[in-house]
Amino acid sequence: MKIAQEDIDGGIVKVTLVGSLDVEGSGVVDMPFSVISGTNDKVIVDFTDVDFLASIGIRVLVKAAKAVGNRGGRLAVYNPNEAARSVMASTGVDTIIFVTDDEAAAIAAVS
Repeated sequence: MKIAQEDIDGGIVKVTLVGSLDVEGSGVVDMPFSVISGTNDKVIVDFTDVDFLASIGIRVLVKAAKAVGNRGGRLAVYNPNEAARSVMASTGVDTIIFVTDDEAAAIAAVS
C-alpha cells in the first residue's frame, strides 16, 4: 500500500491510496492517515487504485472520518471499485463517510 498527500484548492487535502487496504496496507497508512485527519478539516481520498478493502481498512477510514468530523470537518472517498463500494454500503460506512463517484463530487461533499 502506498499513500500520497496533496494540498488542493479550498483548503482540501487529497489523499491517494494505491494497493490493498488489508492488514498489511492498513498498517502502512494508519499513522499517516491519523496525522492527516488530526490536522485537516477537509479530506478527500482517491480510491481509484485500491484493489481490496478489508475490515481493518474500514477501521482506518472510520477513525479518520471521526477525527475530521469531531472538528466539524468532512471526509469523502471517491471512485471506489464495486467490491469496495459494496463493503462500505453493507457495513454502513457510507453513512459516516461520503462515498462519491469522482473527485469533483468529493470536493463538493467536503466543501
